[in-house]
Amino acid sequence: MIMTFTFDKEKVEAAGYTMESVYKAMKQAFSNRNLECISEEEELAFSGTGHNNDYGNMSMLMRNLTLEDWFMDIVKSWFFECGSTREDVLSAVRDKIAKGELIWLTNKNKKVANA
Repeated sequence: MIMTFTFDKEKVEAAGYTMESVYKAMKQAFSNRNLECISEEEELAFSGTGHNNDYGNMSMLMRNLTLEDWFMDIVKSWFFECGSTREDVLSAVRDKIAKGELIWLTNKNKKVANA
C-alpha cells in the first residue's frame, strides 16, 4: 500500500511554509507510524513496511490529516493505493465536506470530525 501527495508550492509559500518544511513534517508523521518515505521528488510517497498494522496506521493518518487546516489548505493531490485500487482521497474528502458529511466541531481548540 502506498499513499502519495503533491502540494501547491504557491499556497505553501503563501501560508509561510517551505516545501522542505512540509516534507519534513509529513515524513515525521509517517515515520512515527513506522511507515517509510519512498519518494521525495515532485510527489511525496509513503509505503507500508510489511507490518500487520500498516493499513491501520495509514487509515489513522488519513483521518488525522483531514483535521489539519495547514495540510488541507496546501495539498494539491492525495492518493491511496492498495493492490490494484487507487483512491483519490482528496477528492473524496472534499466531496464529503461539500455534502456536509464531514462535520467539524471544536472541542478545546481541537477539531474532531464524524467520518
